[in-house]
This record gives sequence, structure tokens and C-alpha cells, in this order.
Amino acid sequence: MKSIVLTLVGSFMLWMLVGCDGFLDEYSITEVRPTELTDIEQLLLGDAYLDAGQKEVQYNIMDIFTDDIKCNGLGNEGFRTYFESMRWRFLWDADMFNNAGGGYDAAFWELPYNKILGCNIVLDCLDDMTGEASLRENLRGEALTLRSMYYLMLVNMYGMPYNEGDPSLNPGVPLKLTMEVRDERFPRNSVAEVYGQIEQDLLRGNRLLTENDYNRNFLRIGHLAAKALLSRVYLYMEDWDRAIAYADSVLQVKPNLLDLNTVGWGTPRSPESLSVYATGTPDEVIWMREGYRELGDMQASDPCYMVSDELLDLYGSCNQTMVQQKTIRDIRGCLYFAWNFKMGFPSVTYYRSFLSIGGSDNGVYQGIRTAEMYLNRAEGYIRKYMAGGDASYCRKALNDLNELRRHRFNNKYTYEEVNITDPNDLFEFYQEERRRELAGDWIHRWCDLRRYGMPEINHTLFETASGNKTEATLQKNRYVLPIAEEVIRLNPRLEQNK
Repeated sequence: MKSIVLTLVGSFMLWMLVGCDGFLDEYSITEVRPTELTDIEQLLLGDAYLDAGQKEVQYNIMDIFTDDIKCNGLGNEGFRTYFESMRWRFLWDADMFNNAGGGYDAAFWELPYNKILGCNIVLDCLDDMTGEASLRENLRGEALTLRSMYYLMLVNMYGMPYNEGDPSLNPGVPLKLTMEVRDERFPRNSVAEVYGQIEQDLLRGNRLLTENDYNRNFLRIGHLAAKALLSRVYLYMEDWDRAIAYADSVLQVKPNLLDLNTVGWGTPRSPESLSVYATGTPDEVIWMREGYRELGDMQASDPCYMVSDELLDLYGSCNQTMVQQKTIRDIRGCLYFAWNFKMGFPSVTYYRSFLSIGGSDNGVYQGIRTAEMYLNRAEGYIRKYMAGGDASYCRKALNDLNELRRHRFNNKYTYEEVNITDPNDLFEFYQEERRRELAGDWIHRWCDLRRYGMPEINHTLFETASGNKTEATLQKNRYVLPIAEEVIRLNPRLEQNK
């Protein structure tokens, strides 16, 4: 057995971009010599999964780049620092992560690669540990699946969408697949190479997790999560048959959806309100994990950046009185958002301010749900219907969409079935339904806008309603994030996005 010393550190600063010389000297290191699989399992849980206790931010970090967010002005001078730092992202400025602009943010490069490092340590060390063979292969499948998820996020931040141009030529992100640290700078692999590795990891991870199923709770990655991620990946790759097949393989085992009529939603911000990611109502959760979400200006009575009118309008009428009287139709319009309030006389006025699908004001639980599988399968059917005109695909898509919507609408009213037969109209309705359902969840809206052709989006920044306004338009070249100067300084082989 080879000698293994694991270095467990709070942060491996840009670990894959720095050479051996002095690499570990910057950190306080605890050396651990694991011998048991249970030791490696603890490392997996601590270093490969998000850790809310360490304030690791991944959820909702891409929303500000999309049409789901608008600027609300600087209503409170106490939030100027936040307003100024986020303006660079809101306007898609190339300096958004540089000292000349919004400043470095570890969530966008360093953190995902640190989690990939955790996965790689587990994968490299598993065969040297003692313990049950089935546990070893289960942990291997778990680490592979987690690694694929981080790479899927990274390649959709920094690389062009898979369906844009030639993915074998478009730069993606560097692939680092071992824990070794060498005097080596890694160039960017192509989008196709990254997707190929993601697919390979998921297929193997799915097989291992299926064959060695430990039937853990929804806080750990299992074979259904691997299948769900395969459905997502194939959807992005426009492989409709496989996207349908893997969504179907999930729904055959777990068809559950949470009926939003069964949770408390009679008062905005009521503490008993639960939602699709709440631990008390995990009906449709395939996997979820607690993360950390920066409060920013969430506690302000007039937040600087908040949910857009365009998104809110998709849910139909919803206000404080309608919620209290339970007369809204689409319950998501209440539960998928955090509600802020303004003090007034004679009463307090509540309004929707932030995307908060996690069931609390901070929305700190997110993950993978069966709702996405219904949507993925429906899109696959619609795409096949659009391509070949087979009406059976239309009916299957409508069945999935109506099944989802029945669990989202107020049962005080008779549910009205969607029955659209025109292919283009059906696809447009589907796009809106996907946006309604997945708003504020993972980076779905960002990824969907990219694969829908990267449409132009307009953002307007202002401090006061009567003051100067700055207009910006999101165009194709800004549908990839700029790599921070600090990252490129440490690895000059990285090609910057233009």
C-alpha cells in the first residue's frame, strides 16, 4: 500500500493553479493518516459537499446575471458597499471579479475547484483503505457524481453552451482529475472535453451507486441524483432520447411532487411556511444540501436588487391580501419568494423581494427535485414533437406539465388543464413553466437562457428613480463569465473570455 498523508485544510487557494513550491506553506495544516473507509467518508462529507458552517456560497450566485433580477435603486445609504460591488455583475462588466471592479469572489472559481479537490482526494485514496467493498464503490460513485456536478456548473459559467458553435473548439474549463499537485499549469479543456468527462463520471457514478445502494437520506448523493444529473446533462447536449430516458428512470422510482396546498402559506413570511426544499416537506427532493447565502441587502426595507416584474407577472396576481385570503391561483407566486415589508400607517405592507425557493428567507437548501425531471421529460417530448410532428409526444408532454401544475395551483379553484397543440406555442408555454418552477433554483435560469440561444437582456441600474440611469445589454459574448485576474495571474496558460 502506498503511503498516504491527507492534508485537510480550510481552503486550498486555487489549488490546481499553483505549483508545488510553497504551495502548502501558506496554510495551517493538520496531517491525517486515514486507514478506514469511514475516515474517507468523513473527508467526503466535509470537503466535497458544501459546508454552510464555513459560509460556502453557491446558491443564487448567477441570478443577478439573468432577467429574473432588477435594480431597485439605493434606498438605504447603509447598503452602498453592497450596491456598488454588485453593480459590476448586474451590468455584466468585464471587471466584475477584479480589484478595479467588484473584487475577487471565491464562489465563482476557487470554491468549485476546492470541492473537486475533495472529490479527487477521495477517489485517489479509496483503494488504499480497509472496509467493505460495497461501501468503497458506493463512496466512489458518490465522489464521481459530485465532481461531475461541480464541473457542470463551472463549464456553464465559463464556457459557451454545448449547442453553440463547435463544442470541441470552444474553451471550457481546466480538467483536474487527481489530487496530485505538480509544477504544472493547466490550460482550458474544450467544452466537449468537459462534457465528455461529466458524462463519463455520471455514467460510472450511476452504475456504482445503483449496484451499491445504501439507501441514505436526501442529504447524500445517491443513484437517483446521478440519473437526474444525466437527464440534465443530456438536455443541455440536446440528446432528447437520453434526457427523457434518465428522467423517466427517476420518476419510475420516485414520482412524488409536493402539493403546495398542504403547506402553510396564509401569511407572508409566516414561520410555518414550508416549501419544496424544506426538511419538513421533502416529498419531491431527490437530493439537497444546506449552503450559505449572503444576506446582502435582504434585510433592507428597499433592497438594491430584487426579483423582476417580468418574472413575478408569470405567476399571475399575488399580493399580501390575496395570500392572507388564500385567493391566489399559482401558490408558487407566494412560496418561491422571500417577502420584505415596509412600515406604514396603519399597517405593514409586505411585498416579494428575493428568489427563495428553499423555504426560508435565505433559501439555503437547494439540490435536485422530481419537478425538474417532469420538466426535462416534457421538453424532450416537445422537441421530438416539433421535429417530427408525432402527436403522441405532444400528449405525453402535456401530461407531465399538467401533473406538475396540479401540485402547484390552489385547489380552491378547479384546475384548468393545459391543452396546447401548436408545437411552437407549446414550447413557449413550456419555457415559461420551466422558468416559473425553477426560479432561484441552482443556476437553471442562466443555463436555460444560454441553451435557448442567448437572447439579449436589458438591465437598468440607478441609485434613485429620478437620478441618472445606466443601461446595459447582455449579448452573446457576455454569456460566459470573465475569469478573475488573480486566477490568470497564477496560471497564465488560462485563456481569458473575450
